[in-house]
Amino acid sequence: MENTSLVLAISKLAAAGEQAGFTLEQMIDLLDTGLEVETLLELICLRLNPAATVPNHEVSRYRWVV
Repeated sequence: MENTSLVLAISKLAAAGEQAGFTLEQMIDLLDTGLEVETLLELICLRLNPAATVPNHEVSRYRWVV
């Protein structure tokens, strides 16, 4: 049961990332270089909703990701 939930969560993350314009390879590379899953989720949300605002103290976290 727990394994099924994990597979479903990863599938949803992958689908959302691709919808936001990331390839699976890009997401894996970002995570491999130390990006936290929480930050990846925030990047996906920002790409899906560009009108969303990011607090000024957080902007520098995203400068290296295009």
